[in-house]
Amino acid sequence: MAGFTKKEIRATFLELLEQKPLSKITVKNLVEACGINRNTFYYHYRDLYDLIDDIFNSEADKVLFQNPIHGHWQEGCLQSMHYLMDHRMIIHNVFNSIELESIKAYLLRFTRKLLRTFCESIDKNKNIPNSDKEFIARFYSHAFIGTFLDWIRGGMDQPPEEVIGIMVRMLNGSIYDVLTGDGLTD
Repeated sequence: MAGFTKKEIRATFLELLEQKPLSKITVKNLVEACGINRNTFYYHYRDLYDLIDDIFNSEADKVLFQNPIHGHWQEGCLQSMHYLMDHRMIIHNVFNSIELESIKAYLLRFTRKLLRTFCESIDKNKNIPNSDKEFIARFYSHAFIGTFLDWIRGGMDQPPEEVIGIMVRMLNGSIYDVLTGDGLTD
């Protein structure tokens, strides 16, 4: 029953986010819409931000792990952008209610996972130091997040395939070259 209740809380919260900004949603609104009492909500979550964190992490894991990228970072980014577009109103209502640094932290966590997976797929037997893979994931995560945030701020009007196409042309082979040593000069 607890799993069902958590699913209902999350689903109801997302429905509310489709209708109004996060700043206008209270725990009271949520529990009334969900048909549960406040104690039930607080049994599962500390506050609404804890609920957002749970939703983001579970949705990010779905995007990341249900459709493995098989070495192509652009597929993971494209899936992410389509997910954001499919949930445009929710993203808008959260984006305008949470401070930018919190949003960046969520996105960086997800993007680093995606890029770490890509790095690991290239490093099958090359024994690339973990510190190098982590640096590459961190470096490119910041570039990707900046691009994603600009795209969200712009209303997500530019087609994801176009954005990713430009990124592919810019980065064509550079991540792979850095990981394999082909792009490094001593």
